[in-house]
Amino acid sequence: MSTQEPRWRRMFTAVLTELDPEKFSVRLIAADDSIFYRLLELEDLPGTDEERQALEEALEDIKLLRTNCYHLGNLEE
Repeated sequence: MSTQEPRWRRMFTAVLTELDPEKFSVRLIAADDSIFYRLLELEDLPGTDEERQALEEALEDIKLLRTNCYHLGNLEE
């Protein structure tokens, strides 16, 4: 197993640290997609409960960012 941080987590972290409104919007969409597709990959794999939980929490955070940061990058709900 690789100790490298998963792609979805790197993309999510990039959203959290982005200050440029245009880049924020693009990064948010990319992170959302990456998290969603990773959940699909894990769908039938055993022993992935911990990562699945982290992914679901990240999706909730994305929803909050989308709702509360609408002024950044002209995001719409």
